[in-house]
Amino acid sequence: MRLLHKAKSIFKAVKNSIKNIFNFSSRSKKDEKPKAIAFVDYEYWYYSYKNFFGMKPNIVEWRRHLDEKYRLNDVMVFANFDNKEIRKELVNIRKITNSIIETQQIISNFSKEMTDFIMLDYIYQYVNEAQDTDTFILFTGDAHFQSVVKYLMQKCNKKVIIYAVKNSCSSMLKQIASETIEYPASDEVIQALYPIIVENMAYVSSRFDVVPTFMATSRTISSQYDVPEEMVRIALNDMKHKGLLYSRKQRVDFNKFVDVLAANWEALVEAGLWSY
Repeated sequence: MRLLHKAKSIFKAVKNSIKNIFNFSSRSKKDEKPKAIAFVDYEYWYYSYKNFFGMKPNIVEWRRHLDEKYRLNDVMVFANFDNKEIRKELVNIRKITNSIIETQQIISNFSKEMTDFIMLDYIYQYVNEAQDTDTFILFTGDAHFQSVVKYLMQKCNKKVIIYAVKNSCSSMLKQIASETIEYPASDEVIQALYPIIVENMAYVSSRFDVVPTFMATSRTISSQYDVPEEMVRIALNDMKHKGLLYSRKQRVDFNKFVDVLAANWEALVEAGLWSY
């Protein structure tokens, strides 16, 4: 009887162990990040940022954002890098991927649409080779990609995430994708205003006829750079909160003082926003 009782105890322990292993395996699969691959039309991203916002893409931060959500098989970046301006971006792009397709080397009679078509060709090739990829991430706003998005979702049962630049994405592309995420985020725009504000502060610091109040500075920068005044005010407050700017009194009449903005040059140097 003792042997039978002992055998039952051992069997129960083994059974529980197997159950725990199975449950752990189920939890692990459930908690796994989806496998994904990203295709980036970098010309679209770069020139849309420049033309609409006067900014440059932060592709390193974007890759970090993707890594938090997905297990990336690859990030493929497409562009014509013949122009010296965009070619400088290769330094940052190489920080996040080795899969860079320089489209001008493939097509001699180049047009912007050719980058789209080359990127489309790579997407169609990849979907036939990688059945285990759950999510396709496309950074583009071009309507040319509607067909491939429909194909990936309807025929291949894939999730398709569109990343696009605000004010430059096809409405049809937004409607058919699983999800659309538009850049830049508000904090990106705010931080992009920092150098502009510093440049303004450097200018007014040598002009005794200018009274750089908070509101006057907001209006001036908004007007000069065609940026919403509310966004400039947010950036100014953000810089004050970080100690990069501060308020001080300035005499505007014999017995009249007003609050004006001033730059904390030491803090700006430390932040890499100014150099003597």
